[in-house]
Amino acid sequence: MLAHFVLWFLIVSQVLRIAFFIWQYDEVSWNIINLFRTLLTGLFFDIGTVTFISLTAILYFALMPNRLIGTLADKVLVWFFTALHLFILVFAFFAELTFWDEFRTRFNFIAVDYLIYTHEVVSNIEESYPLPLLIGGVMLITVLVLFLFYKRGAIKSTFTYTASLKSRATVLVTAVLIAVFYSAFISNYQAEWSSNRYNSEISKSGIYSFFAAFRNNQMKYNEFYTSIQNEKAFGLIRNKLADSNSKYANDGFSIHRTITDSLPSEEKKNVVFILVESLSGSFLKEFGNTENITPFLDSLAQKSVFFENLYATGTRTVCGMEAVTLCIPPTPGQSIVKRPENGNLFTVCSIFKQRNYDCNFFYGGDGYFDNMNSYFGGNGFNIYDRGRGSVLSDQIKTTRNNIDDSEVTFENAWESVTKIFSIK
Repeated sequence: MLAHFVLWFLIVSQVLRIAFFIWQYDEVSWNIINLFRTLLTGLFFDIGTVTFISLTAILYFALMPNRLIGTLADKVLVWFFTALHLFILVFAFFAELTFWDEFRTRFNFIAVDYLIYTHEVVSNIEESYPLPLLIGGVMLITVLVLFLFYKRGAIKSTFTYTASLKSRATVLVTAVLIAVFYSAFISNYQAEWSSNRYNSEISKSGIYSFFAAFRNNQMKYNEFYTSIQNEKAFGLIRNKLADSNSKYANDGFSIHRTITDSLPSEEKKNVVFILVESLSGSFLKEFGNTENITPFLDSLAQKSVFFENLYATGTRTVCGMEAVTLCIPPTPGQSIVKRPENGNLFTVCSIFKQRNYDCNFFYGGDGYFDNMNSYFGGNGFNIYDRGRGSVLSDQIKTTRNNIDDSEVTFENAWESVTKIFSIK
């Protein structure tokens, strides 16, 4: 059965790879050499992936005494773990399709994040997909694959075949050597052989990429964000920021400047930053929307200072958080919000506290998500969240307050974030 399992995995992986090719038909390189190299590179990484997946089964095959093959215990273990592995892999293949649809990439550090926050992810899946139908479909495919194995005689041979010590040792040593080879000498970045990003991504194995991201947790900035040469970038931004009241401190890659303030005396108003998941400016009346989707925000725009030429940075909410609080472009790979030693930074809170503001961070869920409590608490914000048992680190010297369930008027898997600053 092990040989059938390996062959099934390699075939399905290549079918999925071809599906991605067709999906991105207008983006990939269809040059015959590039096509075959994509498929062969993918096969190479698939072999490493299925070897790691099969190690436990290979070890079982190598150590199981011949006299116990075909016993009830043997049949229960083989059936159960084969079905379990097939179920997980079928689910993973479906997950790759939805992940590709969202990000046009194989599993990366974003997928690792999603696995860590199981409560939010499971809730989101329940809200977005017909979960009973999805699980039922995966189970049906698993049963069909097992039936295919049965029809091809894989089940019968598994419980009747007796292997020699030499055969067992050969299979085990070969698998271990392959696993060591991939662990020691093969990097997931070696699949990125093409100047065409889509060919490189399709060359990867999704499961292999997932564990590579789990180990490295980083990404190449230029592949996911549009970029230009530093000289041109700083030339553009320095021209945009040029003003008769400002003077650049030096030339080169810097926007550090001295500004002569001609404004009246400082006014201390209440300041509220509202961060909303997936809220595009096109939803607001102020930017031409006529459907009255955001009446409260539209009313605020009429009663406050309204900036029309601000743009989002990054492709994820957590990148927006670091942009708003740190005033920096998105960080390649893991956001600073989620990195270790991210406390005591110069944030927007630092500016407001210099002017005697209280800085509060409000979140409608448990702030452990995306490491928000650690980041905001470590940078001077008082925390208000719906803590479900998580605690703040002893190193975070801040106040934490619970938002009671009775105070919540709307809730879904991905709660919105609100930060409020008020004058002392």
